[in-house]
Amino acid sequence: MERLKRLLGTAAFDFGGVIVFYALLATLGLRAAIAGTLVFVPIDAFRRHKLGIGFPRLYILTTAMVLVFGSIDVFSKQPFMLKYEGCVTETIVGIAFAIGSRGRSIIEELVLQQQPDLSFPHLRRFFQLITRTWAIYYLVMACFFLWVSQHFTLVHAVGIRQVSSLVGAGAMALFSFSGRFAFRTYQILGLLPKDPGATADAASSAAPPSA
Repeated sequence: MERLKRLLGTAAFDFGGVIVFYALLATLGLRAAIAGTLVFVPIDAFRRHKLGIGFPRLYILTTAMVLVFGSIDVFSKQPFMLKYEGCVTETIVGIAFAIGSRGRSIIEELVLQQQPDLSFPHLRRFFQLITRTWAIYYLVMACFFLWVSQHFTLVHAVGIRQVSSLVGAGAMALFSFSGRFAFRTYQILGLLPKDPGATADAASSAAPPSA
């Protein structure tokens, strides 16, 4: 449980800019959301530098996208960027996860921040598969958000995106955190070897943080 709390804390800070932006957008409006994010980012950057925890690729990508899309919209007469921000963001993050699944994957990078000594059979392959599963999830959500943006106002669309993201990401997190269940699922699908050395029990110690 303590390990789970640490990993969730890491995930929260990795997506801190996004969380701050949408929390302020829903309560105080666009300008406050951008201002709050601009205040949060340098504070978080200083914290990361002092603790030596680095700047994961996903952290840089999501924070930059939120700031760019939001800033453009401040100078727009119509909130066209935020209308499609969900779709564009999910697409870019999905592509980033797909590309980042090669070698040391994005998920492996995040998990090893908290568990540098983590080791079990086929660790790298397992995290690559988890990362690719997240990539598929983001691309599916991108298609859904595109449909939502075409049929709802911005306020309603943001609400739908928040709820659907919470439910979808929650389901994905449960699958990822299951470790043993995810490992066995990939074995059944023929994506991981079923040899005795590939113990699903070892994989149960790996709890990738949600995206």
